[in-house]
Amino acid sequence: MTAFESGDLVAGQYRIQAEAGSGGFAVAYEAVDEDSGETVAVKVPNYAGSSNDRDVIETYFLKEADALETVRGGGGHPNVMDLIERTDEGDVPVLVVEFVDGYELDDAIEQVGPLDPTEVRQVGIGLCDAMSFLHENDIVYRDLKPDNIMLADRDHPILIDFNTATGFDGTEADDSGTTILGPYKPREIAEASDTDDGQGPWSDVYSIGKILLFLLKGTVPKKDGINPRDFGVECPPYLAEIIEQATQSDYTGRYPNATSMKYVLDARDASPPPQASLESVRDGDSFTIHPGDTIGRDGGATTPAITLDDVDEHVSPIHVRFDTSGDEAIWRLEDHSLNGTYVKTQTGWQRILQSGGREVLEARGGDPTDGNGDHPPDEHALADGDLIALVHPNYGTTFQFSIPNT
Repeated sequence: MTAFESGDLVAGQYRIQAEAGSGGFAVAYEAVDEDSGETVAVKVPNYAGSSNDRDVIETYFLKEADALETVRGGGGHPNVMDLIERTDEGDVPVLVVEFVDGYELDDAIEQVGPLDPTEVRQVGIGLCDAMSFLHENDIVYRDLKPDNIMLADRDHPILIDFNTATGFDGTEADDSGTTILGPYKPREIAEASDTDDGQGPWSDVYSIGKILLFLLKGTVPKKDGINPRDFGVECPPYLAEIIEQATQSDYTGRYPNATSMKYVLDARDASPPPQASLESVRDGDSFTIHPGDTIGRDGGATTPAITLDDVDEHVSPIHVRFDTSGDEAIWRLEDHSLNGTYVKTQTGWQRILQSGGREVLEARGGDPTDGNGDHPPDEHALADGDLIALVHPNYGTTFQFSIPNT
């Protein structure tokens, strides 16, 4: 069974009400959870309504399921559709997800017209916040466009489609699903077979910039480095400059990640966000870091700002993340690893380990505490001159942190 009708009961619990929408890889139904009475969305592979091969459809569908499980495992996010249950109906995989009461972004624009700049800024902040959450959980969305976003109200976006997330290369698909090349895809994705430029957090930054232009104008030129005011849009100069920088063809000219883009939207200032630097203790290599940048092992779904070769794979794909907080731009390090991180301050080494890493350590029979019975923190405020050691101070992946002009 690959299609449902009103009144059908799925997985013994979800009563189908009506079809809610469909795409190249999945069809979604509005349904009622008969146990809780809540309205949910039931998604199944769109075997009947797609020109793609069945195995391609199912591959994309299961990629979405894996991505949503990763999102749920990371604690979920208010701008990302919630996964309620992953189940089956016969031999058909089923996803039960949050039912978002609102409009797809392109339909919302048709209904109410282009948003005003204040609303656009707020949508941009929500999208940046969602993308930052995905990036720190080793997910690159790769397909941000209006029909993959719902507006729960005029300025609260929710991502609803994850077919091409987690770095999956979707070159096999050929219909109107999530792989049609268009104005929202940056060059490193649209021309992936012809360029060595890697896909990373900067790829989603480009798409966010194009989404903001769409919200202001209602259409999107298939060009790069676009200043909305050049196309007759009235908006504050800071917003036009942010969109122009986010949509640069060369990814090195964009904001490096969604956290940095959120920073400038919050500040209403297109100037670059704060920067710090890291120097490898082992080989002296220096790196500039921005809010939202990460360090991780080569081979993950996304590309960290600093990528390490680690044949023993003790360094996680996203091991640590850097961010700033408050008006004084205080830097902090967040652990996202399974093996932990150490920071050396004037008082000695402090272990940093997120909850998932503590659970893994305990399952292996190790001590998940810091030696005095307390759990180590999962983040640490950084000071100029601190040493940061991934995995362990003796592992050989130690960096010195410094803040310019301190």
